[in-house]
Amino acid sequence: MVRVSSFGQQQVLIRSIMDNQQDVFTAQRQIATGKRVEDYKELAGQSGTLLGSRSFQARVETYQNSIKTIDGKLQANDVQVGGVIDAMDKLKDMIQITLANAQAEGFGDFLEQTFQFTAGALNTNFDGTYLFSGAETGTKPVNVDNLADLSALASTNDAFDNSSVAFQAKIADGVDLKFGVLASDVGLDIFSEMVAIYDYTVGSGAIDGELTDAERAFLETRLATLDTAIDKVRQVQVTNGLNSERLEVVDNQHKDTKVFLETFIADIEDVDIAEAITRLNNDQIALEASYRAIGSLSQLSLLNFL
Repeated sequence: MVRVSSFGQQQVLIRSIMDNQQDVFTAQRQIATGKRVEDYKELAGQSGTLLGSRSFQARVETYQNSIKTIDGKLQANDVQVGGVIDAMDKLKDMIQITLANAQAEGFGDFLEQTFQFTAGALNTNFDGTYLFSGAETGTKPVNVDNLADLSALASTNDAFDNSSVAFQAKIADGVDLKFGVLASDVGLDIFSEMVAIYDYTVGSGAIDGELTDAERAFLETRLATLDTAIDKVRQVQVTNGLNSERLEVVDNQHKDTKVFLETFIADIEDVDIAEAITRLNNDQIALEASYRAIGSLSQLSLLNFL
């Protein structure tokens, strides 16, 4: 006679229900979170790779934040240095017009205004720090306000209190960028030119009205040296622009790297939602079948076989 073990069959079905319930729960969690697993230990051999990738991703994001800050400073440098160049070009134009007309009316006032504008540009405060002070970010880099004060100094160098060290920052692994512009790099030669003109006017009387032959000869001499001084400031602006271009190149590399890392990490962590939904539907059907099977088994007795 064949024996029917309803208890054993029920145990098998109960275990099947529990497995199906776990599968349904896992699929529901994956759909809700979009992640394959809840913690790294479930990734087994891939956990080290994932942690390393996330660490690299965080480092890249830090570099991108630094680049954003540096780019703001470089743009501010360009604006202010460009303003200085424009001011000096206008001074040169003023000298040329004065020579052409042999008249120097208002020349002294224009010279003073040019100096004050230039000094103000070099004392620009950006985001709570002086833009052209180098490492001495809290120190006003130009310590004179007018040509008379500049002329009273023993040396034009004494007009600058900026640090001798410019800004430097790491923008990628193994890549450091020196990006600061010092007030003395921009202003030393052009200040020397302006104070030389000022000192001449003090010694010979203000250049104003009709030019004398001596004044004409002096201004013609200064034009050549002024051109050289302005060219040096242009070179500072070019260097600043090259730093900006280099920054853009590195930033684009970081953007590409970040996209790659996001995809790489997603391949390890993220679940295919469409696949998870399909699996959930199948698991729910299997769970329902398990419920029906154990329900049918509970209705069986030996009378069905007698």
